Amino acid sequence: MRLVMRLASQPAWSTAAILSLGGLAALLEGLSLILFIPLIQSLGGTAAAAGGLEGRFARALSVVPGDLVVPFTVALLCLLVVAKNAAAFAGLWLSRSAEGQAAHRLRVRIFGQALSSCIDYRPGHRRSDIVNTLAENSWKVATALGLTYRVILCAATILVFAVLMMLISLPLMLVAVLFMAVGALIIRRATGRAASIGQVVVAENKAFGLHMWESVNALQLIRTFGRESYEADRFAGTSERLRRRLLHLDALWAVPGPVSEVVVVLLIGALILVAGESDVGVASLAAFLSLLYRIQAPARELMQNKVTIDGMGAAVGDVATFLEDTREPFLPEGVEEAPAVGSGIELHRVSFRYAPGEPWALRDVSLCIPAGQTTAIVGRSGAGKSTLFALLFRFHDPTEGSVTADGVPLDRFRLESWRSRLSLMSQDVQLFNDTVEANIAYGDLRASREAVREAAKVAHADRFIEALPQGYGTVVGDHGLRLSGGQRQRIALARTVLRNPDVLMLDEPTNALDVESARAFQEALARFSHRRTVVVIAHQLSTVLSADQVVVLDGGEVREVGPPAELIGGGGRFAEMYELGQTASHPLPTERANGL
Repeated sequence: MRLVMRLASQPAWSTAAILSLGGLAALLEGLSLILFIPLIQSLGGTAAAAGGLEGRFARALSVVPGDLVVPFTVALLCLLVVAKNAAAFAGLWLSRSAEGQAAHRLRVRIFGQALSSCIDYRPGHRRSDIVNTLAENSWKVATALGLTYRVILCAATILVFAVLMMLISLPLMLVAVLFMAVGALIIRRATGRAASIGQVVVAENKAFGLHMWESVNALQLIRTFGRESYEADRFAGTSERLRRRLLHLDALWAVPGPVSEVVVVLLIGALILVAGESDVGVASLAAFLSLLYRIQAPARELMQNKVTIDGMGAAVGDVATFLEDTREPFLPEGVEEAPAVGSGIELHRVSFRYAPGEPWALRDVSLCIPAGQTTAIVGRSGAGKSTLFALLFRFHDPTEGSVTADGVPLDRFRLESWRSRLSLMSQDVQLFNDTVEANIAYGDLRASREAVREAAKVAHADRFIEALPQGYGTVVGDHGLRLSGGQRQRIALARTVLRNPDVLMLDEPTNALDVESARAFQEALARFSHRRTVVVIAHQLSTVLSADQVVVLDGGEVREVGPPAELIGGGGRFAEMYELGQTASHPLPTERANGL
């Protein structure tokens, strides 16, 4: 519960107000039950005893005229009940508001830290775990906060009622404490495994979430291999395991209720027997039993909530662990605004590996990417091309060496400022399940509607967009699946045009397009990229030969750098690639086939 309070980060006034209102409601309810003593006496149930509460009430009410004692007592009772319910309602409203605020703050914090820590690049984490923590476990922390408040208030209510019961009769109170202690011990023994089972439930739920995530993202693969029945059986098995764990946990949560009720029934019988041997009056016994009857509800709720909180312990711990692991940003933030790239970008003896002990992805790489020119990066699969792109975008910092823009190290720039100078086009186009206009405008959130349409014209996308059912207001579907590959690429190009980057980075975006779509896209791209700094991972011979310089990577090292014609005449690795492409009489094959 301490961890829940720390994660929820509630304002001190909010917690104090909730607990104060709950305590006040408990006190008012206890006083209203105590009023049954003078009420029963006034109705002629029994004569007032000289001592104890009965005598005190008799003396206190002696100032009230005899014919007004009953109306006065009933009015006071009604007033206490109304005040108790008002305090309880206000406390409940504040508690629900606190839960909602806690869940909101946690969701925002989890999402923000997931973005800033680049969690996808950290080993040991899966995207489905992030979704599970964000969508489900953050709510469980908020729910646990509300339960924690209820545990404290139930304990306060029990304390208030216990004090009032002691004022009525200490012997009866001792008997009640004995029975309730036995009941609490039984419940404790029966529900002791709630915390461990809760941990298993969280693990099973993560496995369930991962299975759903992978299956939804692999629907085409599943259907292609005819694995619908296999995957359905796997899903059913995972769901069944989770169902059994949750049923076990629900059974533990249900234990306190019946155990408490049985104990209270036995206790009432014992109290009646004890009262018969003592000098407790009928009015006092009635008030005592009323308090005892009412105390079983908060006692049962306290034990049930405690078991529930124990069951949520693993979910709360998962949120705490995630927030701790992502507390620091993945990359340090710079302080300078990135200016327009004037002379170019340089790598100075850059080496990089993704984790200590792993092989070097790049080793001692030095090269210059001149501004206003096109640089083609070629090499076998695993040569380090994608890693080079990641360093230029500053998704990572070099393990050794430095990357500079116009002589300034990239880590001195604010990340958002530097990345606003770049844009990436690849064959894997990322589109949101939103309108065409919203996907293009993502390149510049401040752009006007006219600027969005102008960017679409530059990308040769305006004609097919206007032919869509709702034009620019057409929703493209999940990952843009309602559009063809060429249409998705041109929307992505329009988004890049709107962004107006200094440096355009291309990961052969036409590789998966048909000839006609690729030609239309390349024509639009060529006009847009004129006189811009372009860095392209090249697979096709036409792209390589039109570049101003070619960088040949092999095993994470730079083997050759220079103009295409010069490298072809040099008889090195690039010349071999060129000869292979010429022999095949078509664009150079993909990197898996020929090493580009």
